[in-house]
Amino acid sequence: MLTFIFVDYKSGEATLNCIAHYIKKCKKSPAEISFVVVDNSVDDGNFVKLSSAYSTISITEYDGSVLEEKNVDGYRLLLWKNTSNAGYGKGNNAGAKIAGEFLGSDYLIFTNNDLLVLDDTLSVDTLITETEKPNVAIVGPSIVGKDGRPQNPYFEKNFFLRWGLDNLCYPLARFLPKKLTSGDLQENFVQNPVFRVMGAFFLIPRRIFEEVGCFDPNTFLFAEELILSRKLHDRGYVTHYVPAVHLLHNHSEIINKNYDFSKRLMLRFESESYYYKNYAGVSSVQIFVVRMILKSYIFRKKICKKIKSLFKKV
Repeated sequence: MLTFIFVDYKSGEATLNCIAHYIKKCKKSPAEISFVVVDNSVDDGNFVKLSSAYSTISITEYDGSVLEEKNVDGYRLLLWKNTSNAGYGKGNNAGAKIAGEFLGSDYLIFTNNDLLVLDDTLSVDTLITETEKPNVAIVGPSIVGKDGRPQNPYFEKNFFLRWGLDNLCYPLARFLPKKLTSGDLQENFVQNPVFRVMGAFFLIPRRIFEEVGCFDPNTFLFAEELILSRKLHDRGYVTHYVPAVHLLHNHSEIINKNYDFSKRLMLRFESESYYYKNYAGVSSVQIFVVRMILKSYIFRKKICKKIKSLFKKV
């Protein structure tokens, strides 16, 4: 059993569309497929939208809330209403647990609801077959953004290069050599293994996911796959990139609507700082210094933006 896991936050329509899209693209797949949706929205409106879209097989209580089993064109779907917005990691951990307890899932695909399959079919069997190679845990496909630029795979970046130097040099950071910038995208893929793939869509055997303790629950948003990749590497597992499977990341605006640029940047920084401190040995002093650099960068960026707007008015 292969289970797609969604964590939804006030984007029920996008989740419904994505599920329908995956079903269409998986019709020819020999794999047995199911879905788990964890609704992190808290408000009832989003849950009602998700629930009313499908016929109900059963309703039960699970972990203090409602768990509904649905029939979606012959596929099983479990919809669970979370009692709080616990974040991406905890939400997906709950989804994985439900998949194991109620569906007996062998493989999990963690996916955002803003992905489109570019191939005629979503070749999940290709992804599953890749995990049969020695020590392979995570498998990720080719993902491009709306601009056509690749978003997979990634290498591990030094903390100061990832967060310090670029921001320290702003607004002159554009003159830095590429290897000294914050980017961690591995643009010229040569061979596997890679350090990590994008968290928007990847496959992992459930037993391995549970073996390493699932997603670290201490980050709310961002860096979940970064931490998971490190935990797997420390256990001797590797990540493989499969460029033969193609998806488009049609970036959702949900995060942008709820967090402005500064808040998104600081939220990502705090999550990645947690990773660097707890999994990569970076000291609290280093993190404090870089945090000050980042706050200074945000201030300088706002000043530059105001100056540009003044020149436009002249």
